Amino acid sequence: MRVTSENLRGEAPVALRDSRSNYELAIDFSYPPDQIAAALTDVFQEAVDSHRWTRRGNGEHGQPDDEPPAARAAQHPEDGY
Repeated sequence: MRVTSENLRGEAPVALRDSRSNYELAIDFSYPPDQIAAALTDVFQEAVDSHRWTRRGNGEHGQPDDEPPAARAAQHPEDGY
C-alpha cells in the first residue's frame, strides 16, 4: 500500500488505484477532515463489500496482535516526520 498527499484539483478528497499487487491511495488534505474521513470510509467499505479485501486473521504479516494501530499508521505529511 502506498499513500501520498496529492492535489486532486477539487475533484475528490481521495483517489485510488487498486490492482492485485498494488494499492495506491492519494489524499487531498485541502479538504476538511470530515470529508476526507467520509471518503476514506467509502473507499475502504467498497473494497470490503466487493470482497477485494478480506480478513485473514490477527497477527499475520509480522504484526503482533498487541501492537496498537497508531504504531502501524503512516504519519501525516504535516507532522514533521
